[in-house]
Amino acid sequence: MSTTTHKLRVVEARRVKHPTFPNIEKHTFTVKAADMPSGIRTDANARDPIGLNRRVYREVQESLMNRTGGNGIFDLMNKGITVLASKVKRIDDSNYEIEVEDGQGIVDGGHTYKIICEAQDDPSLPSDQHVDIHVRTGVDDDQITEISRGLNTGIQVKLTSLDNLAGKFQWIKDELDNEDYYKLIAWSESDKGEFDVRDIIAILEAMNITDFPNDSGSHPVQAYEKWSVPAEKFSKDATDNEFTPSDSKYFKLRPILKDALFLYDLIRRDFREVYNDEKFGSAGKLDIIDKSRVGKLFEFPFAKLSPSEYRLTKGGVFPIFSAFRNKVRIDSKTKKAYWDGGFQSVLELWKFVAPEICRAMKDAIKDIGHKPDQLGKNRGHWSNMHKTVELFILRQALRDRQ
Repeated sequence: MSTTTHKLRVVEARRVKHPTFPNIEKHTFTVKAADMPSGIRTDANARDPIGLNRRVYREVQESLMNRTGGNGIFDLMNKGITVLASKVKRIDDSNYEIEVEDGQGIVDGGHTYKIICEAQDDPSLPSDQHVDIHVRTGVDDDQITEISRGLNTGIQVKLTSLDNLAGKFQWIKDELDNEDYYKLIAWSESDKGEFDVRDIIAILEAMNITDFPNDSGSHPVQAYEKWSVPAEKFSKDATDNEFTPSDSKYFKLRPILKDALFLYDLIRRDFREVYNDEKFGSAGKLDIIDKSRVGKLFEFPFAKLSPSEYRLTKGGVFPIFSAFRNKVRIDSKTKKAYWDGGFQSVLELWKFVAPEICRAMKDAIKDIGHKPDQLGKNRGHWSNMHKTVELFILRQALRDRQ
């Protein structure tokens, strides 16, 4: 039997006795992600920590690297890592050792563990991200399988997987089928893909002038704030209009979907350059700008733009992108969406309004905060971006008349 020893540098430690099994102790350690020890075996895990391309695990990466959520919030968003061990040894208040034997090790959270260990090589790993390590000692061998089975039921069948089986995404598939980026979209939780179908639904929601008319003062903040809301709305809308798809608020947007995806990429790609050109400061130093890892550039497949070392974060882009629903109209006869003045006018609008957008963003960072999550969830910021685009259009129309 082989035994491995792992040192834990902790910021918090707790220990309790199990109320039913006197031999079992439950230890919980809060550790910095940067201090996570490597090499903890996964013998007890029913699901090997592979398949990190799955969207759910990429979301964990985004959270860990502070690309979503606030500072230091990772341990509050993640249930942590559970380890079965033979012994826990206290060195001092800040240092512990755990001994792990054959058949023990990580029983739950193996993917989180692997993501954290890989991120430790990235200098941009935030120093204030923590994770909880739950260590169980005294567990009998015959209890390990049941514990593993019970803990590894966390990934449930998602609504999107059920909707995919039900054919609710078929019109989106048909619309995008000939595009090169079609193969990059994951339509269910078992698919591999750079983008989730929920990304597409969120983009449709951002252009949803049925629920969020341009003159209403309300805005589709949930397109960024909470993926589950647009996904649930899309699902219910598809069910309610199964036999009358033309009445579907999302199906109506089909004619502008490809253009909307193009615009989304364009804004993410161009924002930094416009910000710098207008001499508002160094955009690359802003938290709303993602910087790529060494050797891997950001791709913009929807717009077929050249790769870049930088891109605007989702929290940064969605309030801007959604402001362009000022240009969306619904034909009363065909019930289909179109761009007022055509899509070329939308591209020209972005070109000319972009400096004002960047100026408004600079002011928002000063007033609201510099984190993308703060901006992406702020209703006032969404409203201000929408008004910025709306006012530019009105001024342009006035100049044209004069």
